[in-house]
Amino acid sequence: EIDAIDGELPADLVGVLYRNGPGKFGVAGDRVQHILDADGLVLRFEFSSPEETSFRQFGGAKQTSRIRFTSRFVETEGFIEEREKKEFTKRGTFGTAPRGKVNLFGKTFGDEPKKAGLNSDPEKSSLTSRILANAGSVDIKNTSNTQVIAFGGKLLSLWEAGLPYNLDPVTLETIGQVKMNDPDRVTESKLAVKAIENIPAEFQPDFLGGEAYTAHPKMCPRTGHLVGWRWAQDTSDGSMEVTFTEYSPEGFKVVAEATHKLEKCSLAPHDMVLTENFVVLKINALSMDQVSFLSGAKGPAECLGMDGRSPVRAFVFPRPTCKDSKMKPFVVNDIPACFSIHFSHGYEDEKTGNIISYFSGWPPSDSTSFLGAWGGFCPDYCDIPETFYWRLEIDPQGQKCVDLRVSPGAENVCAEHPVVHPGFVTRSPVFAYAQCCNVVGDASAPMGYAKLRLDGGIPPQNLKVGEKNEDVDVFWIGSRRFAGEPLVVPKRGANLEDETQAYLLGLVYDAAEDKSSLWVFDLERDLRDGPVARIWLKTALPHGLHGCFTQDSLQTSCFC
Repeated sequence: EIDAIDGELPADLVGVLYRNGPGKFGVAGDRVQHILDADGLVLRFEFSSPEETSFRQFGGAKQTSRIRFTSRFVETEGFIEEREKKEFTKRGTFGTAPRGKVNLFGKTFGDEPKKAGLNSDPEKSSLTSRILANAGSVDIKNTSNTQVIAFGGKLLSLWEAGLPYNLDPVTLETIGQVKMNDPDRVTESKLAVKAIENIPAEFQPDFLGGEAYTAHPKMCPRTGHLVGWRWAQDTSDGSMEVTFTEYSPEGFKVVAEATHKLEKCSLAPHDMVLTENFVVLKINALSMDQVSFLSGAKGPAECLGMDGRSPVRAFVFPRPTCKDSKMKPFVVNDIPACFSIHFSHGYEDEKTGNIISYFSGWPPSDSTSFLGAWGGFCPDYCDIPETFYWRLEIDPQGQKCVDLRVSPGAENVCAEHPVVHPGFVTRSPVFAYAQCCNVVGDASAPMGYAKLRLDGGIPPQNLKVGEKNEDVDVFWIGSRRFAGEPLVVPKRGANLEDETQAYLLGLVYDAAEDKSSLWVFDLERDLRDGPVARIWLKTALPHGLHGCFTQDSLQTSCFC
């Protein structure tokens, strides 16, 4: 139970908050090379109503607090294997890997792990060691550390390059690895590469023929469907096969599916745009150094080269449930240079029919490293591009990009993990919310939360780097405190057409106290007025990624 609360916990904040993110940062004192290689840690905050709290009991003791907290690692195949062997046994996406050595003529080549501890920069093994241990190995560890969703009575932990893991929704114990289309049956994973054409099944490599699921599905507020995609690489022509699926919350049943190809696409996109009629996948300008990967010299993400000056593409598809036979897939090839990370929402403009979406991302740059500055013990913001909130407009009739710009009014607001009210994921909202680093156009750690107007309430500004955006509603959380991703949660019994009848929830780490707390903002007030409650944990939590909130026993949830 949690009873250390500053302020007053709102009576209409009722349900369960789940969060996921990297949480186990090494094995036997050997730290992972990159935070995103860490094993997933799922958090659970249960908010009971004042009425329920008055009579609920746990283990024979009467519950006196409205909040109960639980956390547990996702026990993936790799997690269990490494726990037993007390060393890294699988390659990580961002460079963590087994180490190898060999004795020739009395001389040892390779190296043993230098265990500097989990609170220090990791030691990089020698090139010889990496090649000896990893050459030819394409089995990348599923860390299941990116997202957790409640839907159709299930709780699933997601990682974008593998299969989901089914979790017990109360204890968070790991049930097993599953396919989204069959979440009740535990299954083995295979590499997300299509089987080789014209080779009989008995001669196919056992590790091929698998699939991977996105970590960023979307909830359609009108239908209640979960909309996501799974993918597999096609090595025969360098394309990627993607299958979009819409699921019903009633028993996690498939409503509709559609399979398409992403031509000349070797890397799966990270996030998607969902509108009433379309799904959009924006493809960043990345290339893969296959030699470094297959030789074992580098992890797959380390082998990515980023071209920050090249135009990018977007693949636009009709939703699987779209009934308009005139809508066909198309590709937009003329989007100006930018790098998209997370999409908050998308919609079709009522006047023009254009597809409008908003995302966090980087401006054109000469940076060639993909998330390299996030390696080691802590990020190096001197090498991280500024992250802004962008507005992209696509004309589906002309199949072209109409406009790409920083969202008007959000100039110089360095922000990430943008979200909107869950009832407006496929509509045009007035507000978006995000972690805010600063309002002077620089790259820095997230130090607050921002409320961004999207209805023209704040006019575009011509600000130079270093000039302060004075018009944005921001709450700064204080020195040596760091803000986690926000999530917008409707109040119990709220009018879902009113964006302000909701709370913003955000986890904050206080480095001075070495403790974490969950902050609750009432969106019927300005953010700058501060939180209505701060819920203190007894210890510190790692800086996590995404999560969800469910108010109806796991049937549906709102995501971030």
